[in-house]
Amino acid sequence: MAATIPKVRVAIPGELRSLCGGSAEVCLAARDVRELLARLASEHPQVHVRLCDERGEPRPHINVFVNDDFCPRARLDTPLSASDLVTILPAVSGG
Repeated sequence: MAATIPKVRVAIPGELRSLCGGSAEVCLAARDVRELLARLASEHPQVHVRLCDERGEPRPHINVFVNDDFCPRARLDTPLSASDLVTILPAVSGG
């Protein structure tokens, strides 16, 4: 029997919500963060192109958190479970 792919909640940054129907959150099925980003590319390509480069990697100014834990680009194989909340935050800078 095949393992069930968990559906996780993905918090969409305010400035990108209009690109996914105005939703603050979307639910996507994925086993790990890399698969989640690929699923985001498939279902919400306008959001994905602003968050990830042509290889599907998060752009340098994008931070990904799984629940409260920072998920650096080197750990995109971080597994996900159905209770997880993935938050995508663009870095904020100013002067």
